[in-house]
Amino acid sequence: MTGAELLEAFAKQARSRRDIDSLPDAELARELGISVAMLHAYRKKELTPTQAATLIEKHGRAAERRLTASAIIPIVEFFELDATWTVQGKTCNIFSPRNEETGKENRYLAALRKRLTQAHGIYIFHDSRGRAIYAGKAVEQNLWKEMNNAFNRDRGEVQNIKRAYHPVTRGTFGGGLVKIKKQSVALHHIASYASAYEVPDGLIGKFEALIVRSFANDLLNVRMETI
Repeated sequence: MTGAELLEAFAKQARSRRDIDSLPDAELARELGISVAMLHAYRKKELTPTQAATLIEKHGRAAERRLTASAIIPIVEFFELDATWTVQGKTCNIFSPRNEETGKENRYLAALRKRLTQAHGIYIFHDSRGRAIYAGKAVEQNLWKEMNNAFNRDRGEVQNIKRAYHPVTRGTFGGGLVKIKKQSVALHHIASYASAYEVPDGLIGKFEALIVRSFANDLLNVRMETI
């Protein structure tokens, strides 16, 4: 096999994976983990089995480095939540990029929302002291949708606190004891911060399982995922 034939095979795979028509030599060299000068040298000669195996091994190592670099990308960490009711008034979003009073859009929040809609990965909700209370994953849906779904999900007896009801919207304050009882709450009642990370689809489940299993006694997650 000639070096040109093997390099073209690598280039064809890269073009197909990236859905592009052409791949510059500099990009192909980076893909293979070699210099452009070495790329040109490979292209001009007939390859021995050992040389072909070496190039394939270099390509594998370069792919491993790329995977490691992109395995987990922080999008936002310990972001303070601002629960905002949707127009229908039945669910809350973790924040709104638009000020409800002025109608003006916050550029930072708008960019964060857009980034979350573009990514899959894992997310963590934290309480007011910054302690992790729930971890989840977004595989089929994007992080924005999945985080808001979890923010509103009714989780029955698993997610509850003991609290008292105060009729602040009617009557007058009369003092005295009120009944304290266990009540189911949504995450938007108890979560104060959130973190989100972009993760390759094939690793999302494993990362979520690692977090849930490592903090099994702290998180409100019920299901213990397997790694």
